[in-house]
Amino acid sequence: MKTSKDKSKNLATPGKPMSQDEFVSLIKEAEEGEFMTLKEFKERFDKWRAERKKS
Repeated sequence: MKTSKDKSKNLATPGKPMSQDEFVSLIKEAEEGEFMTLKEFKERFDKWRAERKKS
């Protein structure tokens, strides 16, 4: 899943609290993402790592 580059809000800025609604919205957005099992992740990661070594 790719993240949107057009988000203008920097969530890492200290001292700028977000509202409860904004927080819940971010959680719901993340839950709609792509999920995979640990085995699937390891296979994809190992494949990615092998491709990087070839370059």
